[in-house]
Formats: sequence, C-alpha cells, structure tokens
Amino acid sequence: MSSSAESKRLVIDASVATSSGERGRRGEMCQSFLMVMIDETVHRLVMTREIGSEWDVHSHPFARRWRRSMNARRRVDRPSVDRDLALRKRIDKANPTEKSLAAMEKDLHLIEAAKATDNRIISLDDTARRLFSTVSGSIGELGQILWVNPANETETPIQWLKEGSPNEEPRMIRSFS
Repeated sequence: MSSSAESKRLVIDASVATSSGERGRRGEMCQSFLMVMIDETVHRLVMTREIGSEWDVHSHPFARRWRRSMNARRRVDRPSVDRDLALRKRIDKANPTEKSLAAMEKDLHLIEAAKATDNRIISLDDTARRLFSTVSGSIGELGQILWVNPANETETPIQWLKEGSPNEEPRMIRSFS
C-alpha cells in the first residue's frame, strides 16, 4: 500500500473501463492505473447508479473483473447523488454553444459524483475537461475538481495515484487548457 494511506474516493468514467481492454498504449495505461489503484493504494471507487449503468454497458471484461475485486474488498462507495439543478443552470448561463452544452451535460453526472465525494475524476475525455475548464472561471466549484487522464503519460497519473492522489493545481479543471 502507498505510504500516503489516506483513502480518496475516485470517480472513474466508463471510458477508462472500456479502454482497459484495448490493445496498445492507451489500454495498457488504463489497465495499469486500475491495477495500481487496487494493489498499491487504499483508494475507493465511486459508483453512482448512473456511473454503474455506464460501466455495465461499456466495460471490458478486465474492468468488470477489477470492479468485482473492488467490491469484494469493500472498496466501492455508492453515494446517492441527485442532479445538481443549480449547477446546471450556472453552466447554461455561462453561454456555451449548444454543442458544448450537450457534451458537458453528457458528463455532468461525473462532476456531480465528484462534488459529492472527494472532487476527483478519472476520465479519458479531455474534450469534456476542456469544456468544463472554459466555464470554470464563472463557476468556481467546477474549477476545484481534479481531473486526471490515466492514459496521458505527461500527467503522470500512476505516480499521482501512488502519492495518495493529492490536490495539485495543474490537475484542477480550472488549470486545464
């Protein structure tokens, strides 16, 4: 286990569960991230009803086995997270294009789950991260969420995980460009 043995609750997007079965570097990185999380940390998986449904539909068999192992180790949190209508209104008021708004709405459940837990999202979707970043200037609570792409080596996701998934400014949505 990591020396920073404080457990963090991580919202892991189904994109990671899907890609963990791909051939090539991206798949390997997603798989490594998940294995380090389960074997070398005490972090917990956040699985809301909506995230669970996405995982059920899009998971590669590797990710399904990993999720079952996390369940067996009692390292899955299942918070009941309601839609944050006030946040949705503030995003709408930030005047994103219709296309951008639709893309953000597709991943808002990740933001809502992160806000209800430890403000940490693990996702391959840099487009959504960039869109949330553009509106985070007027919506401060968005900017405080950490978003890590486990397949982006320059973000050193595994090192961050092993170090206890600390709050680091460059990983915050507001810092993404």
